[in-house]
Amino acid sequence: MKTRILTAIVIIAAVLAPILCGGWLLEALGVFIVIAGAYEWLHWLPDYKKWGAPVTVLVVAWILGLPAMNNLLGTRTLMLYVLPAVVVIWALPVFISSYKEEACFGTLSFMVIFGLAFLCMQIFCFQENRYLWTLVLATYGSDTGAYFAGRFFGKHKMIERVSPKKTWEGFFGGWALGFLLSWGMSFLYAGSLNPTLNLLVCLLAPVFAELGDLCFSVFKRNYGVKDFSALLPGHGGVLDRVDSLLMNFLLFGILFTAL
Repeated sequence: MKTRILTAIVIIAAVLAPILCGGWLLEALGVFIVIAGAYEWLHWLPDYKKWGAPVTVLVVAWILGLPAMNNLLGTRTLMLYVLPAVVVIWALPVFISSYKEEACFGTLSFMVIFGLAFLCMQIFCFQENRYLWTLVLATYGSDTGAYFAGRFFGKHKMIERVSPKKTWEGFFGGWALGFLLSWGMSFLYAGSLNPTLNLLVCLLAPVFAELGDLCFSVFKRNYGVKDFSALLPGHGGVLDRVDSLLMNFLLFGILFTAL
């Protein structure tokens, strides 16, 4: 328990300034998450030691370059930057026998999910990072509420084959705390934000946080993984800490663009 608490303090100290300030501090934190996440995700794929290093470098470089290429190419980004990368990764099993189809499609999944999440994160970095405050409060308020509501009141299982401990009581407790915490705290800073967007984030982010956690649980259950890595003692890996937040980055990208 001491190790878990000390690690939590270090994590909070490391992420607090980037979350509050946005800009290049947040961009640097995002780069770290992409690099760590690439290793944590890809190294569970078959025969990683045979193909992992060059493919990981290629994937990380592609994800980190996506925002710049999007700014440069605009609507042509899909055709001139995304599609060539997909073709290269998809074709690798033809030429590298140790790079199996399962690894290929696992890599493509990582590229799509993290590439889009990193692209959405640019809104917080260089446009308006106060939406990130709402998103973080909704996400981790949901995690906390779900834990305690599930522990004390949980009786009805949600999707037992994916996550045996999750209950509907935990889900609704998580949604309630995530919504109330993010909505209540946002009154302190959201005066100049889009009120509809901010409210929708408060309402929907706790739900999508739970969905993100379940999606990553499917991955871990498929590969027999308890934690993605041991990088954060007592907390597992980076992906174990940001699974819900990544899904909410995608949610925010949808809402921000639609509104």
